[in-house]
Amino acid sequence: MRVVERSSPFIRQFSGPGPDSQIVCFKFWQAVVASGCPGACAYCFLQTQEPYRTGLYDLNGTLFSNLRRLERETVAWLHASQSARGLIVGENQDGLAFERPYKRLLGITPLELMVPLFSSRVTNPFGSRLVILSKFTTTEFAEAAARPNDRVIFSWSLSLPTISRRYEKKVAPLERRLEAAARLKRMGWAIRFRLDALVPFDGWRQDVHDVVDAINAVEPEMLTLGSLRASNARSLQNSAIKNGRDGSIFNALADRDPSGFKYRLDPAIQAAMFREVRTRLDPSIRLDLCKEDASVWRRLGLKFSGCHCLAGHTDSLVRERGDEGLNLVALRRGVHKNDTRVAV
Repeated sequence: MRVVERSSPFIRQFSGPGPDSQIVCFKFWQAVVASGCPGACAYCFLQTQEPYRTGLYDLNGTLFSNLRRLERETVAWLHASQSARGLIVGENQDGLAFERPYKRLLGITPLELMVPLFSSRVTNPFGSRLVILSKFTTTEFAEAAARPNDRVIFSWSLSLPTISRRYEKKVAPLERRLEAAARLKRMGWAIRFRLDALVPFDGWRQDVHDVVDAINAVEPEMLTLGSLRASNARSLQNSAIKNGRDGSIFNALADRDPSGFKYRLDPAIQAAMFREVRTRLDPSIRLDLCKEDASVWRRLGLKFSGCHCLAGHTDSLVRERGDEGLNLVALRRGVHKNDTRVAV
């Protein structure tokens, strides 16, 4: 694991899918507390990113020696807007994987710096929310930093059990992620799940039933669905093989989505998998999609009510995408099932 000094800000915005795109995704805010991930998932998009291809950062993990600057940046970010916003830890790196390494290196962890700031009404007067996305279970430092509250959200990335066994080699087992989520939910923390990336295989319906039943038992506030995707499927597959990972998962990809954003599963298969999840999911749990074309939302009749990486549907970033031409008003109604760009 490499240690370097970070020169750019720890808190930055995702560039987004572009103003002409109909991908329902936003220029969400992220805290880049480390870089890379030791999980070695075959489908990880980081494998083709320039910092890892060029050796600037270690794909398995790079820590930043000046991490304490994150505290000052977080305070400034929390006061920069007079409405609630979301800040995610875990987009360009796992949100929990580097807690223990940082504790050994610096005596403090990213979440020990951030969780108290989000939990306090003094430093977080407008109710912004911190989303911690992970495939690991190192929550002890965050738990000790504040009392359970709904401004700090623990979100676990889940997969179908067969996908997890085949393609997620060094992360916490799926069962442990679910157990950790259930324990923190009982304590009073806010919980979300992201079931991503869905991939079809013989018997996938039973896998969907098993994992969705487990999700229902935890009762998270939100489940976000995502299917396997890649900007350049061939490049990502080659990178996975080069990194000693199983690249066969990318054989499931077909053509690009209607917005030309990513290579996707066959639309009929994707729709079938999403519908299977929706049918099985407890209707009290909010269901959203991750980085999917608006036509997929319309075809499934899903109502847009926010997004995994946002504070909620009133987040200012939602208005920005509406100004760019994405018709979120229609998506909130969950109608327009006659859209024929996505097969069933």
